[in-house]
Amino acid sequence: MYSIQFPRMVSNTNALLVQDHEATVQNLKLALLSEKNTLLGDPYFGTNLKRFTYEQNNQILRDLVIDDIYTAIIDFMPQIRVSRSDITVTSDRAKIYANIRATNLIDYTTDLYNINLTELEEM
Repeated sequence: MYSIQFPRMVSNTNALLVQDHEATVQNLKLALLSEKNTLLGDPYFGTNLKRFTYEQNNQILRDLVIDDIYTAIIDFMPQIRVSRSDITVTSDRAKIYANIRATNLIDYTTDLYNINLTELEEM
């Protein structure tokens, strides 16, 4: 599997590509950190995680965040297989992390993805 490298996509006249596990990690970050209605042509791409940023922290909110992450992975990441119980959300002061244990269907290896959901800078 190949994907265009982000944010540095072009070098002179060549498109920069990443492949296999690096492409999976990059695509997963893009799917989770993108807001819905921001991708031209597919308004359902992304998540509603930014909407939950300033809500009261409780178990219901944690379940809503996990459901949103799980739905985005199932809809937009066909190269990995994950169950809802393999997704955990942790917080460390002002940062929120999603820990996702998934099977990569490229070579059927189990990987642990740790994604900062409050990341604002470029990846």
